[in-house]
Amino acid sequence: MEPKSININGYDTYFTECEDSAGKYLLITVPPNAGKNISDIASTFVNNHLIKMIDYATTDGIRFIKTYY
Repeated sequence: MEPKSININGYDTYFTECEDSAGKYLLITVPPNAGKNISDIASTFVNNHLIKMIDYATTDGIRFIKTYY
């Protein structure tokens, strides 16, 4: 799926919708200039989904937030 642009807590970034054994989630790229407040989105709506759980992943030095809904 092609990444879509989104603004999370004032940071312009990208996301894609994914699924794993824990459930469906939005995989959000953490911009290099982002502070810890970018992941303060539990119990909020992101892309019309209520975020219930947050996890993190790193691939090839790129940080991601996994926001389960």
